Amino acid sequence: MKYARIGPWHDHCPNTPAMNFFLKAAIGSLGLLLVTACGRTQDDADGSGGAGGKPGIGGQGTVGGSGGLHLGGTSGSAQGGSGAVGGISGAGGSIVSEGDAGEGGTSGAFVSLGESSWDTKLALTVTKSTGSVNVKCTAADFTLHFSPLGDRLKAISGRDGAVMAGELVRSAQGSPTYSVSQALQVPTRGDCDLISISITDLTLQASDADGDGTADSIRGRGKANGFWIVGDTGLMVELGLELQGVPDKTKPLLLAPSNLHPLDGVYLRTSEPVALTSTVTLTSAGTGSASEPLTGYTASEGALRAFSTPVILPFGSSWTLTATGGDLANLPFDTAALPPLAVLADPGLFAQDGFESSPTLSLTGDAKIVPSIGTLPAITGNQSLFVPVGASATLHLARPSSAGYLRFKAQALMSSSGAGGGNSSYLQAGVIGGSEHVQPTQALPTSPTTTTSDSKWQYAGPKQDVALLLTDSGPDVAIRIALPTCQGLCPPAQALLIDELRVE
Repeated sequence: MKYARIGPWHDHCPNTPAMNFFLKAAIGSLGLLLVTACGRTQDDADGSGGAGGKPGIGGQGTVGGSGGLHLGGTSGSAQGGSGAVGGISGAGGSIVSEGDAGEGGTSGAFVSLGESSWDTKLALTVTKSTGSVNVKCTAADFTLHFSPLGDRLKAISGRDGAVMAGELVRSAQGSPTYSVSQALQVPTRGDCDLISISITDLTLQASDADGDGTADSIRGRGKANGFWIVGDTGLMVELGLELQGVPDKTKPLLLAPSNLHPLDGVYLRTSEPVALTSTVTLTSAGTGSASEPLTGYTASEGALRAFSTPVILPFGSSWTLTATGGDLANLPFDTAALPPLAVLADPGLFAQDGFESSPTLSLTGDAKIVPSIGTLPAITGNQSLFVPVGASATLHLARPSSAGYLRFKAQALMSSSGAGGGNSSYLQAGVIGGSEHVQPTQALPTSPTTTTSDSKWQYAGPKQDVALLLTDSGPDVAIRIALPTCQGLCPPAQALLIDELRVE
């Protein structure tokens, strides 16, 4: 059984809607030649057509035993006819590099792929699913970069903070055709709710429409496996895909969160893979004197997908972003689209009086100050802080120069007796200006159990004293109290009571 949580400062990954794309497989398109060992295409199931071929507008023609379908060529004629843009000709099924386009088609030639970047779209169809779960997956789009290495193409795909590396292999026969030698991972961003897509079969070609020797577009067709999670179980679907790409002319962006929490650190995803030499720096918008360089993450795939720092920024501060370098097509960052990075407003200094006065803090969800839970009184005094799952409390504490510890009392609340599976990351703290994020090392105990007579939080564990060592220097401490959100198969719900929160 697996539990997943959301909330570490480096774990941001919001999804982005994408355009649907459907590749037209016949009239008026530069095409992809799909040839099996006997010369048939995937769409020519019976390989028939006789010696005279099969005429049609836009270049559909099959020929004898070596016939084939070509997208955008001329119609077949007697003895197999001619094929446009790398079509099939004659009974022998030989490949020609160019020819006349069919009605609505475009002339051109298939060419080898060099160093290049492509804005790529997949049209996806679920061909086989597992069980009765309906999976929505019709399209995905991403940037795809190629680097030739002998008869292989190194491939880097990515979007919105995802970067994946793989390779294609060039066919040794005929016009330049590329396929996968092992599964090629690509991002799932787009109109697809799968968590990953792995291309298992692909036939890819590049076309040169203007005759300058450089590819103007890429097209392909193949199969893929898609994966998603239901509860604690991983499931797979089989997909059919058609691929289309045009040269990348889009400048990369930095995807910054809004209203950043100080304890999230800074994690800026890139809209596409960027060069390893790229840099990003934060500069204080207020004074212009304070700056913070960010670290690129990660270089192992041959490109960077994000820039980060664990620094705990001051409440209410604003930071401008500057960037050098750019994407793998040598396009610079779109600096005009980099708004200042704003940090959560200061909730005010907490009185450190055990929540007895009107405390100054920022609450979300159902978090609140309570005198009791059912018949269970506050941990000490008259009031405690109550934080259920899905809620949070943020506090700003002043730190005396001699203080080295954050101390508090805590108690676990449960919806069922003896519910285990508690998590130690229910509280995070750090010194503003520092980089160390501290949290408890053990989950709160849930046994022995006390009944509360509350309709929802019927049981409470024992009270626990917790002390966290603060090693960074600085006069201010930021604290966030929030139970991790569970995804998948989850334990019974829990909540917290917190009291006597102080720095000493």
